[in-house]
Amino acid sequence: MKVLLVESSRFHQIMISQIFNNEGLVVRIVNSSDEAIMVLEDETMDFICTAYHLPGGFDGIKLAQQVRNNPETRDTPVILLTSNEIDQSFDYAYDSGVTEIYNRSDINALSRNLKASIENKRNEINARVLFIEDSKTVARHMIKQMESLKISVRHFYSAEKALQSFKKSPKEYDLIITDLLVEGRLNGMGLIREIRKIYPDRSKLPILVVSGYDDTPRRIELLRIGANDYIVKPIIKQELSARLSNLITTKQLFDQVKIQQEQLFHLAMTDQLTGLYNRHSLSHLLPKYFNSTSAHTTPLSLLVLDIDHFKHINDTYGHTRGDDVLKKFGQLINSSFRSEDLVARYGGEEFVVLMAHAPIEHALEKAEELRKYIETHLIEGIKITISIGIASADSHADFEELFNQADSALYNAKNSGRNQTIIYPVNSIAV
Repeated sequence: MKVLLVESSRFHQIMISQIFNNEGLVVRIVNSSDEAIMVLEDETMDFICTAYHLPGGFDGIKLAQQVRNNPETRDTPVILLTSNEIDQSFDYAYDSGVTEIYNRSDINALSRNLKASIENKRNEINARVLFIEDSKTVARHMIKQMESLKISVRHFYSAEKALQSFKKSPKEYDLIITDLLVEGRLNGMGLIREIRKIYPDRSKLPILVVSGYDDTPRRIELLRIGANDYIVKPIIKQELSARLSNLITTKQLFDQVKIQQEQLFHLAMTDQLTGLYNRHSLSHLLPKYFNSTSAHTTPLSLLVLDIDHFKHINDTYGHTRGDDVLKKFGQLINSSFRSEDLVARYGGEEFVVLMAHAPIEHALEKAEELRKYIETHLIEGIKITISIGIASADSHADFEELFNQADSALYNAKNSGRNQTIIYPVNSIAV
């Protein structure tokens, strides 16, 4: 990136050019507005940074006016540097074409502000856009600009074909841009209505309307039916870039917030050692299981599992090895049951498994398979055994009642010598 620095003070030339150099910009320094105009006739600049008071034909504000009046340079940002309050109002400077005004007397603030301006200029949007425009000239112009911002564009001339593509992969896009009048029976307003049936949340998928019409009732109607923004032809390059950046950045920020919320929810619901659900998560997940049982009039079985003499493992091998055993045991439980079963670490060395649509005989069979496997295999190089209690519920039971029954069976299994499975009522089955 290149910057033209228009500054007559040698001290400020060195100071300001150093800021740009530190950011990797190539700096061309001139002393007057006349020299600046000559340079801009031959070279393309990414930035113009000018002092307010200048030798030559005009000051920094007049230079900004010259830049805006030239089709070749009118989109170039102009940063105005002042030592004190400028003679004219700030509004006049902005109206004349100045992009930003910074006070050069505070070098630290100036450095921060210039770095922020450079970063904004550098930012690439990196997004995917579905674009509907039937004018080849307009489409070519807009696609070129979007691709310069590293936006991936999928272009259609008709809204019907764009809608067909969208329905196949609605999560593919970060933004939809559509003209109001396009070829085919479906116009831009109809397309917006169809898309909002699929994606009613505007923050998840913004829509930008492009049109040659500039009447207030039409804009209001478009915003009402689901458009996020509206831009009028002929399209100004900087305006399009700014609107694209605002819409896509906001959408991507919402996406990041959603991901963070999901991650926080996962952390709150998950035992960090084993990766299984934790005790807290049961209150959120249990209603689904009990409602399913009630709706299908099928039994639900609960297993409570406990590693025998786990304190001895910690005392003998240390807590780190004990944690390794818990982690491996959690993995074994999780892989031993169906994906629709709920496996959770209830606390310490105690685990629970909720089996939907599972009669107690099936639960007993699965419990014994796991218990016998544990009995005959080393877990993290350590021989362990487990005790299991099982209870089954009809459609009228609740978790607390069911857990107390299975926990009572587990208590009897441990008191009866451990390394066994007992179901509730205790005297019905013992293995």
